[in-house]
Amino acid sequence: MRKSVLFLTILVTLLGLASCGSSKPKSDGDVVEPIEPPRTAKKDYEVLDFSEASTPSWVKHPSQVDFTPEERAGNRYFVSESSHTEQRLCVKSAEVRATARVASEIAQFMKNSYAEATQGGGDEKVSEYMQEQLAQDAESFLVGVQVAKTYWEKRKYLEKLGAPEDKTKFYCYAVVKMDKKQLESAIKKSTDKLLSNVKNPEVKQKTDKILKEVGKKFTELDNPVAIDSDKTE
Repeated sequence: MRKSVLFLTILVTLLGLASCGSSKPKSDGDVVEPIEPPRTAKKDYEVLDFSEASTPSWVKHPSQVDFTPEERAGNRYFVSESSHTEQRLCVKSAEVRATARVASEIAQFMKNSYAEATQGGGDEKVSEYMQEQLAQDAESFLVGVQVAKTYWEKRKYLEKLGAPEDKTKFYCYAVVKMDKKQLESAIKKSTDKLLSNVKNPEVKQKTDKILKEVGKKFTELDNPVAIDSDKTE
């Protein structure tokens, strides 16, 4: 029995020494980075009422408004938000903005594709049209945009929480979806409208070549297109 205890004592000691020997000693020059807690945004309001018990996941991931892979594969999703003192007008505004978002993303994607292909040296009139008119024309060709879901909160903003003033407003989100085939058709019509305004045959041919597959590429995107106006809001 004493031999067994002695053997176990020696074994534990040897294992402890091996563990110490394998660990990397800290040198004086090692800097230990402090672990910072995750940041949390401080809200300047209290939620008084809401349409759902928790903020729906589609607010950040629009495609999650549908549950089946088939639905998600066949549609593109767009989300927007709005605020108003009246609930009905708040929700309606979010729906309108989400629909307008479809056209804005189309225009931005076409503009990005054109600028990338021409490296900023494209035709000035084409670039100007994309900047000022394309989103409006694209919206006129949108058919089959469906409001999939809406969500609202009634918020009480408080000065004591950091708000500029005490006030109560509704904050609303809306997600819309559009069949990818109909979306491609709208983009094709937008491209044709753009080309019809280009008089120079060489410029028209070059622009047509650049934007030939833009509809297909746009519908295959997983993430929303960042719009220039987003950066200034």
